Order: sequence, then C-alpha cells, then structure tokens
Amino acid sequence: MLYKACVFGNPVSQSKSPFIHEEFAKQFDIKFAYSKASPEIEAFTSAANEFLADPDVLGANITVPFKEQAYQYVDELSPHAQRAGAVNTFVKRDERIIGDNTDGIGLIQDLLRNKVKLKGARVLLIGAGGAAKGALPALIDAQVASVHIYNRTVERARDLLLNLSEDGDCQLSVYEDEENFDLIINATSLSLQEKVPSLPDFIYGESVVCYDMVYLNKPTSFLRHAKKAGCKVCIDGLGMLVGQAAQSFYLWFGKMPDVEPVLVKLRKALQAQ
Repeated sequence: MLYKACVFGNPVSQSKSPFIHEEFAKQFDIKFAYSKASPEIEAFTSAANEFLADPDVLGANITVPFKEQAYQYVDELSPHAQRAGAVNTFVKRDERIIGDNTDGIGLIQDLLRNKVKLKGARVLLIGAGGAAKGALPALIDAQVASVHIYNRTVERARDLLLNLSEDGDCQLSVYEDEENFDLIINATSLSLQEKVPSLPDFIYGESVVCYDMVYLNKPTSFLRHAKKAGCKVCIDGLGMLVGQAAQSFYLWFGKMPDVEPVLVKLRKALQAQ
C-alpha cells in the first residue's frame, strides 16, 4: 500500500520534509509518497479538506504560517498541542483529525544532541508565533530556569506567556533589557528574508549558545549576526527539523526512525548546493 502525507506551508519550496520522510520510510521498507502544498493563507482550510479526504493519506505536517490555523482546524488536540496552542502535525484517526505538536520535542532533542545544557539555563526566545508556542512548553519541561520572550508586538508575547504562567517552576517574562542569557533561540522566520531581530548586540556573549530554527545551505542571517557580535556556538534548525519529523513519522506509523543518518545526508546535500 502507498501511504501519503504532505507539508503545508507558504512558502514551502525550500522544505526538505519530503526528502526526510522518504529516507525514514526506506528504513522500514514502507512505500510513502510525501509532497508539498502551498495554498494561499485564506485557502488553507479548503486545501486541507481536499488533501485529507484521500483515504491513503495518514496526515500532514504544517509549517509557517499555518500552525495556528491548524490548531483551529482539527477535531481533537493532543496534550502537546493544547499546551503549545499550535499544531504542526495532523494525524488521521477513525475519520477524525488529531492535531499534535512535535516542534518542542525536535528542538529539545537537537539541543541535547549538540550538548547544550538546558537544566537551569536562562533562555531568550525570539518570536511569539506557532514555532515559539511549540518550543516554550518543551523548554519548561527541560527545566530551564527562565524564559524571556521577545516579539516585535509585545501584546503577542504577553499572550504567549498567559497560558503558561503557572506551568512549572520556570520564570516567564516578556523581554525588556536583560543581557545575561545562556541560550538564545530565534523562533521567527526572519532568516528566510535575510533579516535579523531588532535586539541589542550586547546579548550575544561568548558563552551564549545561539540557535536558529531556520536552516539554509549557509549560516543564516541571525547566526551570522550573532557570531559577528561575539557568539561562539551557533546552531541552525536542521537537526530540529529532522527530529520533529521523526516524531511525526512515529505518530503516523508507530515506528521511530534513526535520525542521525538522515541528518548527515541532508547536511551534505545542503552544503553541495
């Protein structure tokens, strides 16, 4: 049987999700057709309806800018999606669409794979959209000491914190002018536009780890800026992408793929571009 899934995003041309899932499927000798879909923002619901109506479809992944629409679309939410307030994975179950969020799992796994110390860390999370929503509960569960949220629109940052203000012992606040961070995470898509967040350079110290959820075939604009400002450890989001994809694959097939060989292949392919 040929199973099907896709990734919804706009833009989505740069997505490596089809390659990743095809590599995962090979590990288990599964026939899996994974495609890309890029509807206009107002057409997301109709596009999702049409795709998910196919009986061979197991689900879909959702990326920028559809994660919050996806949250409203589904019939049921997983605990991860409920806490995040955003959905990045659809899973079909008995004619119902379950919304899940694997972003946080992928992020934490990649940070740990890169030997980033999370317990007790002071974190600056840039952005308050779907990606940040997925990351925040996972950071709290990883026992970071504090998370400061920076967003261009302060009200959105406050809204993000509102639902999680009593979730665990982590101190949560909107960023003001703090400078002592252990980890800075860019959860915006600014790097896809070759832009950087409007933050002061003094936050990027030598001991700070800077992580960009965006990945490209070269260091992103955020990571280049952070390095120029003094940051020594700069990590892009390729490992997070593969990690969250592995969790989505597990939700669809009940099988957890090996991430490492896929990440190595993908990195080589990107560097060759």
